[in-house]
Amino acid sequence: MIYTKHNLCYLLTLMLFIGIVAVGKAQVLPFYNITPLEDDDYFTKTVFSFNPTFMKSNKVKRILLQAEEKIGMKYIYDFNPDGMIVGMTSIRYNNEKPDTAFYTRYSYNLNGLTDKKARIDYSNGIVKVSSYQYHKNNKVDIIRTFTLNAQMPNRPQNNDWQGEQVRGVDKMILEGTFPDESLWKKMTANNDFSSLHYRYYTENKFEAEERTEYFNFSKKNGNPDTCYQKKTYYYLKGHPVVLFLHHGCAVEKTPSELYQFKEGLLLQLTDAPSSLDPKTEKYAYDQNRNLKLMEDIWNGRKVSELEMRYDEKGFLISIQRKSDPAKSHYFEDRTLKASYSFY
Repeated sequence: MIYTKHNLCYLLTLMLFIGIVAVGKAQVLPFYNITPLEDDDYFTKTVFSFNPTFMKSNKVKRILLQAEEKIGMKYIYDFNPDGMIVGMTSIRYNNEKPDTAFYTRYSYNLNGLTDKKARIDYSNGIVKVSSYQYHKNNKVDIIRTFTLNAQMPNRPQNNDWQGEQVRGVDKMILEGTFPDESLWKKMTANNDFSSLHYRYYTENKFEAEERTEYFNFSKKNGNPDTCYQKKTYYYLKGHPVVLFLHHGCAVEKTPSELYQFKEGLLLQLTDAPSSLDPKTEKYAYDQNRNLKLMEDIWNGRKVSELEMRYDEKGFLISIQRKSDPAKSHYFEDRTLKASYSFY
C-alpha cells in the first residue's frame, strides 16, 4: 500500500495514540500487594495488604467497606499521606445497632517499618500493643505483645484482672499516640508480655523463616519453659512455598499449607495432603494484577467464592461473597461496597 504524506502522518499519530493508551493501561497500579497477610482485621482470612504506592499516588485517606443492609460487618481503613495504613476499624451490627467493635492502630519507624500495632477490643476494654524490633537488614527480630486494660466503663467486671491497668489508653491510641517507652520497659522487666521470635536460615535452596511464640508471663508462675508454639515458612525466590507447624516447640514439624505462585502471583493455597479435611483457595487476577476471584474448595468441591470488582482506575468497587446454600452460614454471604475519601 502507498501512503501519502498526509496519510503517513495520520498513521503515525494513530500509532502514537494507541501506544499512549496501552502504556496508560499498563501503568494502572495494583490495589493490593500480592504477598498473603495474616491479619484479623481484613475482610477474609487469607488476604493481601493494600498497596501503599496506589494509596499515595491516588491520595486515598479512607476506605469504607459495608453492606447496603444495616446488619453484619462494616470495615474502615485509614491511611497516612504516604499511603501507609494507620488504622482499621471493624464494627459488627446486630439489628442496626453496633454489637462489637475492634480498632487497630499502626505507627511506623523512620525506615517506614511497623513500630507499634495496637488492637482495641471494645467488648472487654482490653488493648493489646505489639512492639516490633528489627535486625540491621530490616527483617523482624522480635515482636513483644503487651496486654493493657483501658478500664472502660460498663465493661464486664471479671475482666478487671486482665492486663496492666492504664485507664484511657484506648483514647490515647485513637488520638494517634502510644504510652511512653517506660511502660514497656517496666512490663518487660516484670515479664508481663508474650513474644514472637524470628530466626532466618537457608536449607537447601530454600530461605526459612522460623517463628517461635513464647508466653513470657508464665515465668511469674515459676514456669521456666515459656515456649508455646513454633511454625516455619519456607520461601523460594521471595515467595512462601510451604508452611510447617511444629509439634509444640519441638524440632519435628509437619507441613500445614502449600503455596503455588506464578509470575509473582499467588495462584493456590492448599492444606497439606495429609489433612483429613483438605481445603484449597484458588485465586484469579485482572490485567492490573488485582485479585478478582477467590474460590474456596473443600474436598474437591467448590463451596464458596469471593468476587471483587474494580473501576478503570483500579479502585475497588465491591466485594461479593457467594456460597453453596449448605455453607452460607459459615461464609456469611454478603456484598460489601467500597467508598473513599481523599486528601
